[in-house]
Amino acid sequence: MNPYVILGSGLGTNEATSLSARLSAWHDAMVAHERRLRTGVTSDLCDDECPHADARTLWLEALATFGSRAQELAFLRSRARQSGRRQTSVSVSHQHAELRS
Repeated sequence: MNPYVILGSGLGTNEATSLSARLSAWHDAMVAHERRLRTGVTSDLCDDECPHADARTLWLEALATFGSRAQELAFLRSRARQSGRRQTSVSVSHQHAELRS
């Protein structure tokens, strides 16, 4: 069974149910996105519309909604950490480009 649905149904609130549905959709999009990236034959690069961009926000929402049980969401947690590093490196690269201009 889907871990996002399990957590959402365990709390039984509208907020938890809504978040679990969004997390399930995000998970499917992220898996498809990462598969396309692994093929190396696509120009599907990460941008603001990529599921990586939502990982950190969704992780923070999961922590707020599910509390310590959010730690069970290893896939989301790992992508949120990657997203934080990716945003930092993109910001630094962007800042360096501005300084060179």
